[in-house]
Amino acid sequence: MEKKYDAAMLITKYRNGTANADERLLVEAFMLIDLEDKHTLPDEESLQLHTAQIGKNLKAHIGYNEHATKKRANRIHTLIRSPFVRAVAVLAIVVSASLIVIKLKNEIRAPTTDTEVFKQVMEVVPGKNRAYVKTADGHTIDLNGKQNTIHAGEDIAYQDGTVVWSPQNTVEANAMNELHTPKGGNYTVILSDGTRVTLNAESKLSYPNRFNPSERSVLLEGEAFFEVRPVLKSGKRIPFSVKTKSQEIHVLGTAFNVTDYKNEKLAKTTLINGSVRVKLVGSATSQLLSPGQEARISDNAITTVTVDTSVALDWKNGMISFNDENLVTIMKKIERWYDIDVEFQNIDPQMRFGGSVSKYKNLSDVLRRLELTGDVKFIIKGRRLIVTK
Repeated sequence: MEKKYDAAMLITKYRNGTANADERLLVEAFMLIDLEDKHTLPDEESLQLHTAQIGKNLKAHIGYNEHATKKRANRIHTLIRSPFVRAVAVLAIVVSASLIVIKLKNEIRAPTTDTEVFKQVMEVVPGKNRAYVKTADGHTIDLNGKQNTIHAGEDIAYQDGTVVWSPQNTVEANAMNELHTPKGGNYTVILSDGTRVTLNAESKLSYPNRFNPSERSVLLEGEAFFEVRPVLKSGKRIPFSVKTKSQEIHVLGTAFNVTDYKNEKLAKTTLINGSVRVKLVGSATSQLLSPGQEARISDNAITTVTVDTSVALDWKNGMISFNDENLVTIMKKIERWYDIDVEFQNIDPQMRFGGSVSKYKNLSDVLRRLELTGDVKFIIKGRRLIVTK
């Protein structure tokens, strides 16, 4: 049977210290939404704007019994007058349905108790340092999650010098190793020339133990941030190139971000500093980028736009950003980082959103930010996320 809470009594118990663990968790889930990012309570105008909905939403989210006495309802109204409780109530209005899913007609069913829902949500934790290497001699090596970087060369080693792999047989100079990050994983490799490459989730970088003396070339699937080290030979710079399914990026020495996932139509190269030329695969069409520009490839065409480069690097700097992007694009980011499967039901997947949230928060925190619009809701079932109205 679904557990019901008296909203007024629940808040009173929390304030006087008699609430049990489940009750404290429930109230704190309401209270703490976004407080880490905001240092003041909602302003009076915002409180007044939502006052008419406070009682309704408290009943929906905390399970206040519709048949409670008039006296009890008046107690809630009185409590709402205090700034503390009104702030809690306003925040309750925007609490994610993935935290407390109330059984309603014709809606997707979720676990029947608050405790069960909380456990299920809290299990969906963010990604971390996860990767494995497929070596040129056929070995597959899981990398240590307590480390975040490997060095390529004759051996593969962590930054502390611990050797991950040494070839047991002679390996051809141009044979390629592969660094793979699964869903929910990031990792960095420092290549033999000193170039640093950080891979986002569900990506693969193919690279040699040692580069050819006359050229440096790697293959990428997914997303990665490159910090290319200039290398000179006889006074001339040795070029560096990145090849993906839809573009070739030619570099002398620079920092840039590349996004080109096999299941996405749009590929992007964002230049942070230096200079790169982006060329369409199988075509002579190319664009020379200046810092602050981004090449976008879609339908076998390149367009160049000026962008805020910090947005392209948010994933590397610990953020998930939604820069006026549609739900499909946003959910792919979430799907990769949280290692979940996303399903759309009765909603327009082309709806657009803006904003950002720390990628090291649990999934529920990210979903709350999206639900602030009131136009989308989320239901978590194990590692399946349902996106609905």
